[in-house]
Amino acid sequence: MKRSALDGSKHTNIIYLLPGLLLYAAFVFGPIIAALALSLTSWDGLSMPSWVGLGNYVDLFSDNRFYIALRNNAALMIFYCVLPLVLGIGLAACVWNLKQREQLALRTFLFLPYIMPTAVLGIIWAWLYNPAFGPFNQFLRAVGLGAFALPWLGDFNFVLPAVGIVATWYFFGFCMVIFLTGIQRIDPSLFDAAKVDGASARKTFFWITLPLLLPEIRVVLLLTVIASIKSFDLIFTMTRGGPANATLVPNIYMYQLGFELNRFGAAAAIAIVGAVLTFVINYAIHRFVGSQNKGLA
Repeated sequence: MKRSALDGSKHTNIIYLLPGLLLYAAFVFGPIIAALALSLTSWDGLSMPSWVGLGNYVDLFSDNRFYIALRNNAALMIFYCVLPLVLGIGLAACVWNLKQREQLALRTFLFLPYIMPTAVLGIIWAWLYNPAFGPFNQFLRAVGLGAFALPWLGDFNFVLPAVGIVATWYFFGFCMVIFLTGIQRIDPSLFDAAKVDGASARKTFFWITLPLLLPEIRVVLLLTVIASIKSFDLIFTMTRGGPANATLVPNIYMYQLGFELNRFGAAAAIAIVGAVLTFVINYAIHRFVGSQNKGLA
């Protein structure tokens, strides 16, 4: 029999793995350790860091702006995670019933926003929302609904949903493609049996399609939750966290502390807290959705 390259001794196998481990240590593990160490210091970027221990974390959890950022981030999860997931599943179920050519055209068209940089999309949508010459307000005025023409990115009540809608528009096509892939792996005989038994399209969706899409739902939730917690460029290009912290999120606050106030230790503390939140939430999703998937197996 032909031997695999990894059938040698432990030392031989380690040699093959060493380049990857070194790259991982240099570009992933190393920066994480550096950020953790920096979060325990007070550093302005110029002088020598001074040890403060957990002082940055104590200050952070007594900072009202940090809780505002967390609250805004939690609200944005609806637009980053829930709405794209619901729209993605619904569209996937509809597109799946189309002919191959129409399905390919719609899938490509709806996926297009996801391939564009979010910073560019933020600039485009900020122009669309412009209260003076933006197309949205111009259209409302043209059809006699000028009373509804608002300063969308300057209104305290509407700015967060206005930014969130852009995130939903960005992610729902991606979610749809993931769910279409999931539907393709489902055994067609299950749908045929349901049809023979007289099950309606609604019952077939809720009792066959949706339960069997749990692995894809878990993947979508994991990716969109990470994206929502990491959200920065879209919000930065549209509102920079304003007006009056209405769209402030942890990553924007981290940028302000680090690059505007030169408090790099406090900024690193926010990064570590964000990493912990990402791990905890994703672990909960993995356990909950994974347990539901095992129950169906």
